[in-house]
This record gives sequence, C-alpha cells and structure tokens, in this order.
Amino acid sequence: MRYSFSVTKRQAAKLPLILRSVGVDHEQEPILRPKGFPVWQVFFGVSGEGEFYADGARFVLHPGQLTVLPPHASHGYRSLGGTWVLHYIGFDGLLCQRMMAVLGLSEAGVYESLEPAAFLTHLRTLEQLATSSDADPARRSAALYALLAELSATLRRLPDSRAAESEGLEKEMILYLEDHYGEDISLDDLSAQFRRAPEYLCGIFKAATGETISHYLRRVRIHRAKVLLMERPDASLREISEACGFHSLSYFGKVFREATGFTPQGYRLGAAVEEPGKF
Repeated sequence: MRYSFSVTKRQAAKLPLILRSVGVDHEQEPILRPKGFPVWQVFFGVSGEGEFYADGARFVLHPGQLTVLPPHASHGYRSLGGTWVLHYIGFDGLLCQRMMAVLGLSEAGVYESLEPAAFLTHLRTLEQLATSSDADPARRSAALYALLAELSATLRRLPDSRAAESEGLEKEMILYLEDHYGEDISLDDLSAQFRRAPEYLCGIFKAATGETISHYLRRVRIHRAKVLLMERPDASLREISEACGFHSLSYFGKVFREATGFTPQGYRLGAAVEEPGKF
C-alpha cells in the first residue's frame, strides 16, 4: 500500500518534520531521477535485491537493510532480478536537513539495522496514522521523529561497493570497448552488459581514467583507423570508417582531422607524423 499526505502552508511553517509518503510492501519498479527527488527518502528491503546509485556511488540493498537518499541527489534504483519489495517513507520540513545531520543520517548509502523490528514497529504506526481519520500532520510529525531517532541509535552505515568494484569494472569496460569498438555501443548497451546504471558506469569510468566513456571510445577508434589506413592501403575510406565504428564517412573525416590534424587520406599518404606514446 502507498499513502501520500499534504499539509497547508500554515501547518508546514510550524512543523520541523513533515511526512509526505509511506509505502508498505510496495513492489518497486525501476526509477531514474537524474535531478533527484524533492524530499528525503528511506527504503527498507523486504524481499529481493535491488541496486541503488546516488551521485556516483553504488550500493545493493538486501532484505533487512535500509537506504537513505537525501533530496535533490541524482539517483536511480532497480531490481537485480525478480520481484523487489520495499517499505519506504518520504519526508521533509524546515529543520529536516539539520536534524538528519544531527542524527547521522545525512549521507546517501545503505545501512544495516541492528534492530529491524523497531523500524517496522514505527512504520506500522505511520501506516495506522495514514488510515486514521483523526490523525493530523502534527501527530504524523511526532511519529516520524520517533522513527528517525530510533534509526539513528540502531543503524550502522555500510560502505558502498564503488571502491571495491570500480577498479575491476573499469578494466572490464576498457577491454569491452577495445574488443567491440567497431560496433554501435551506447550507454544503454554498456548498462545491459555490466548490469549497472549508465550514470554509475560513467562516474566510475571518469574517476578511474580521467575521461568520459565516449571520449575513450573515440580515441580507440581513431587509433585503430590509423593502423588500418597504413596496413590496408587498398581498402576504401568507407571500409576503414565502418570497420572502426564510424558509420558516417563525413563524420569519420571530421573526427579524424580533429584528433590528428590530417584527413584520413592525407594520413595514409604519409603526411602525418606520429607522436610517440600517443594514440
């Protein structure tokens, strides 16, 4: 079940915490929010496993664990296979940012609950208030504070998997790009290949190599084109272009000239002088 709440401007001006939504046993669909979401969110894994990423960090939520997502943080999440069921709450308020910092819950990440039953008890209280005809925003605010205070005393933040996996994953991506440079490769293709969100892959690749995936792939293609231009003098420029993943001859010529200072044909005729150690 999912519940949402609204408050008047007068009520909001008097509440340090405002409960905006509650979800209980919610079957979660994939979500992608590059610009984030306007309120704080806390998720509790009920069954199945899901992948979260937020501002370049990635973590996997297992049953019994919680995830905290600050407002306006670029993020996304999806099941890692099969049905993924979550409990969740969404909230904000005038003092929310400061309060979450004091409680030690201001950073996106996955947390292990030492007393998950306590969280579930408070969640059920919020659910009861959601269905009660006499529950005003102030009562929901008090119940929300009790839940967050309980969490601050019973949660342990777990490291995200970025540091653990980024080096190996970045190397796998490089090998993949170098093996498949002649094919159409989109971020969606890479996401499907490595089972990671596109934004996450872009983040770890840039952090590890100092350049974007598209820039690295273009360098690989230009390098291979330079080799083929010299090794296959009888091949047409179109054949070289397509073999290196450029399906527009004019675009190939433009990119090649930008990268080398020469046209493909000029390079083939020996006008280019290679720079040692660069491609």
